[in-house]
Amino acid sequence: MEPLLKFEHVTICYNGENVVQDINLELNRGEILGVVGESGSGKSTIIKAVMGLLGNEGMVTEGDIWYKGKNVVDMQEKELRTLLGPEIAMIFQDSLSALNPVYTVGSKMVELIRRHTKMSKAEAKKRAVELLAAVGITDPEKSMKSYPHELSGGMRQRVMIAMAMSSNPQILIADEPTTALDVTIQAQILHLLLDLQKKNGMSIILITHDLGVVAQTCKRVAVMCGGYVVEEGAVEDIFLHPGHPYTQALIASMPRVGGTFEQFLERDLSDGSGNLCPFLNRCKYADKTCEACLPKYYESSENHKILCHRREEEK
Repeated sequence: MEPLLKFEHVTICYNGENVVQDINLELNRGEILGVVGESGSGKSTIIKAVMGLLGNEGMVTEGDIWYKGKNVVDMQEKELRTLLGPEIAMIFQDSLSALNPVYTVGSKMVELIRRHTKMSKAEAKKRAVELLAAVGITDPEKSMKSYPHELSGGMRQRVMIAMAMSSNPQILIADEPTTALDVTIQAQILHLLLDLQKKNGMSIILITHDLGVVAQTCKRVAVMCGGYVVEEGAVEDIFLHPGHPYTQALIASMPRVGGTFEQFLERDLSDGSGNLCPFLNRCKYADKTCEACLPKYYESSENHKILCHRREEEK
């Protein structure tokens, strides 16, 4: 089956400097794909490329992003607008910033629904109330009249999910959807996303730095470091058999009772070319081979690939 969304050798630069390089990723129909990595690894950048949010300083310099056989990179703004919202929707990290503080929740939801449908204002209002109820807001009529600052963080995030679901999208992109929420609310939001995914059969890309979230929700995961996908595979492979030293470091950094932390010290090994392993300066296994060139992908098993010289040698 053809993937619903496909990144093919995508390189993205800001102000002439490559920040994401040679990304190859696929999202299948009905799948939840996790993209993990520390801040600055390039997770959100690849999603901004899909949504046309790179700004004036950013651009895709190489590669293609395919959606249903169409190259998103080549789309004009008018064509991209017909795609974003109705077919590809996004939940942003900071719900307070994403919602307009001078408009009520209801007014923006009605505006959004009418933009993508032929509903009247009354029909759109009814649909908005139904959506808010569907995402677990107990008094949707009252929330419609509320301003963003009058709602809790969890309720604002539910509003964002309701807005994203207003057009029944094929793909839902969730960029750190549980950041700054307490553990109980985080669990509720994740359960809600899973429930909506099952009911609507949509695909989800979950951007996060929280491996616990990935373990609970995703089927497949891509690990990003320094602008590269350093490892990709099924969640079971990544957690039980992590192949890249960076993935191993991420898993080792997860808090656990009685666990110990390993410190990764920076070493001055990079030649500044950007053509070496992005984890080189912190990897305890780094040797002369790693300092010479970027490794190629090694497939340890079906659909499990690792960007590491050590794995190439094992092969």
